[in-house]
Amino acid sequence: MKICKKGQGATEYLLMLAAVLIIVAIAVYYITSAAPSSIITGEVRLVNVAGDDNDIQFTPSTSMVPTTIPSGEWSWAVYRAGTAAAICSGTGAVALERGIPATLETLTAVQPDVDTLKITYKGTAYTAGTVSYAG
Repeated sequence: MKICKKGQGATEYLLMLAAVLIIVAIAVYYITSAAPSSIITGEVRLVNVAGDDNDIQFTPSTSMVPTTIPSGEWSWAVYRAGTAAAICSGTGAVALERGIPATLETLTAVQPDVDTLKITYKGTAYTAGTVSYAG
């Protein structure tokens, strides 16, 4: 009496296919989680608001991701020449939107071409740009 073993090959093929799909799913997960979820850069200018020279204006680039960051969900800090301690900082009082300027009131004099603005969003600090003169 002969036993037909045709079904065994199909079962092994399906198990190998399932293993390959699991490996591909794991690879896709790691690749997508490693990509940056946010891109926050733009133009940072020193502006004269209400008679003082301490305020800066940040205009997010048109390629900022996400397109809008609600007020209160981001914070900012200005760093001088790469030092570890911020010379001034604050909480985002307005929503950040692509291409729309936001004025950040500082209590410390900011130096153009020396100081750098960093935006913190969801626990990650992004170097938004170096302060320049308005003009």
